[in-house]
Amino acid sequence: MRQRPFVTWVLTGAVAVAAAIVVLAVYSVTPSEPGGTDNTALVASLGVLGVVAVGLVSWLLLERLLMRPSRKLSRGVRALLESRQANQEIILPRRHALGDLPTTVESLADALRKSRRETRKAMQSATAELSEQKTWLETILQGLSEGVLVCNRQHQIMLYNRAAGTILGHPEAIGLGRPLFNVLSSPPVQHTLERLERRHKGDVDLPTELSAPFVCTSADAQRMFHGRMALIQNSQGQITGYLITLVDISSDLTRLAQGDAVRRALTRDLRGVVGNLRAAAETVASYPDMKPEERQSFDAVIRSESEKLSEQIDELAHQIRGYNLGRWPMADVFVGDLVNCLQQRLMDLPDVRLTLVGLPLWVHGDSLSLMLALDCLVRQVHDHTGATAFDVEALLGDTRVYVDISWQGEPITTGELNRWMAIPCGGDEVGGQHLGDILERHGCEPWSQTGRREGQALLRLPLMMSRRPQFMEEEERLPARPEFYDFGLMQEYAGDEALAARRLADLSFVVFDCEMTGLNPEGGDEIISIAGVRVVNGRVLTGETFDRIINPGRPIPPGSVRFHGITDDDVQDKPPIEVVLPQFKSFVGDAVLVAHNAAFDMKFISMKEREAGVRFDNPVLDTLLLSALLDGDEEDHSLDALCDRYGIAITGRHTALGDTLATAELLVRIIERLEAQGYQTFGEVMKASRMAAELRHRSAVFSAQGEGMESSRT
Repeated sequence: MRQRPFVTWVLTGAVAVAAAIVVLAVYSVTPSEPGGTDNTALVASLGVLGVVAVGLVSWLLLERLLMRPSRKLSRGVRALLESRQANQEIILPRRHALGDLPTTVESLADALRKSRRETRKAMQSATAELSEQKTWLETILQGLSEGVLVCNRQHQIMLYNRAAGTILGHPEAIGLGRPLFNVLSSPPVQHTLERLERRHKGDVDLPTELSAPFVCTSADAQRMFHGRMALIQNSQGQITGYLITLVDISSDLTRLAQGDAVRRALTRDLRGVVGNLRAAAETVASYPDMKPEERQSFDAVIRSESEKLSEQIDELAHQIRGYNLGRWPMADVFVGDLVNCLQQRLMDLPDVRLTLVGLPLWVHGDSLSLMLALDCLVRQVHDHTGATAFDVEALLGDTRVYVDISWQGEPITTGELNRWMAIPCGGDEVGGQHLGDILERHGCEPWSQTGRREGQALLRLPLMMSRRPQFMEEEERLPARPEFYDFGLMQEYAGDEALAARRLADLSFVVFDCEMTGLNPEGGDEIISIAGVRVVNGRVLTGETFDRIINPGRPIPPGSVRFHGITDDDVQDKPPIEVVLPQFKSFVGDAVLVAHNAAFDMKFISMKEREAGVRFDNPVLDTLLLSALLDGDEEDHSLDALCDRYGIAITGRHTALGDTLATAELLVRIIERLEAQGYQTFGEVMKASRMAAELRHRSAVFSAQGEGMESSRT
């Protein structure tokens, strides 16, 4: 039983017993006089009131001098035990009747803190060599020109170098604990990993090499990469992750395309001209007595072909300058990747819609030139037939993969299709090649025919087949996360049981804070600064921060400048919220958002989501409510008070980044205490914090009502 109810019931019982004794005593010692005034009941009532008054005063004294100080002392001891920090302080009660108990507890706390400091020092000494080796590894990785990504089995980034952010083009989307497939297309990576795992298990008769090359695109289908994956094993030989190195091959393909064009010109295009010259020359030499008019016609052929040969040699010399001949690289390409790239490339034709149907398969070829060939073919079909809706389907044949482009209309004639083969395709991206050159390199002879449905036509491209298994069982995907919170109170993140069951230690957090022009978003106040920092595995990653100043489009009140120090001059050349908010969303990704008094900041953000074209449907935690869950409403839960209580130094108070870093450190301490109290999963914390929020809200309402009643009485 808790302390306060127990003492209350004991005192109530004692008062009741004392009142009964007083009543019995009064009636037993007070004689009744016949005809006189009987004051026994009055005396008994006064005695009972006296006993009740003494009991009430005793309860108040016990509450103020014993129970409240003991609860405060108990909370401090519990916080010290639940926290793993060596500098966790115990706030001692100022007025109490506990004797030397607080001093004794403080001495015990000092001994515990000293023991923790010694333990931490020993651990730091034991891990010094490991940290030095890690520093060496990070230095080596930063010096590499190739992008390096180390991921775990859940495809989360565990280590990366600067080159990876530069090569992938989206450094804000790369961070520890972030999903790899936010920056890379998933099918090539997943297939390569599965192939290496099968080799590792020995399921197939293949060499035991634990690395393999692959080709993939960036997640936004803007870049093409040549990568190599290597498995990472622990001491027991179990696969714990994988390493990927990436090289951007987009620019290299242009140079190789030029070399390929030179080779074809030397081996194919000039052959016909030389053959004509040779035939004409041999005819003239074989018939010296040829008639003048016949001789004149052969001379004309020789002159014409010679001029053509000269022109082609000049053009070839121009093309070959600055380029090297080389073999065109080919790799397995996922048809879904090609279609994604094609959709991006066709954005200049807003009426054209492209739909991937059926199961996308793998083909073997050059991704960039195949994508450009498809782009050229779709545009030609659109211009020739007026079709705007195209379906792309990959079908598995005996020796080829058939990629069908279908539309509503008539098939393309053979003559028209042959004419398209001479159309330049891709411009400088692939060295000014023709469509026929690209298809010839892939051994592809396309044809057009009627489709399977009435009124439908299709263009079929037979492409080289990949050697890998075509139909792979995909991992079960989690359902989409619904919107789960109200900006007033935290609520349980319903609808996503997988997220609710995840351990707090396994989640990735982004702690954030905003500074505003004022406190009234409905009244026109705007965000002028937003900052965030990532927290992964109980570590505040100060190297992964987001910090932006925002132009609010209105003057900043002087009263607001006193708090955050941001003036109109500071925001004059800064971007508006419509530009910054999508950048912040990219930085956040799918992480859990955390803030102190989060409802206030989220209210400002939610009002700008539509203008910015983003939606923050991430789960949200509030450190203020989590602290109230741990210590109740008797304690002060302001950020300053909590940082004092947990021994956290705030640098840059009332700046977005300064408050963010302080809140992030606070979150780490709170999670330690939550786990010590048995809160292990995200769902448990959300449910408990929701109850704490409701109790806190009701307490505030009752307090306001009580103050209103008191003021009305006066």
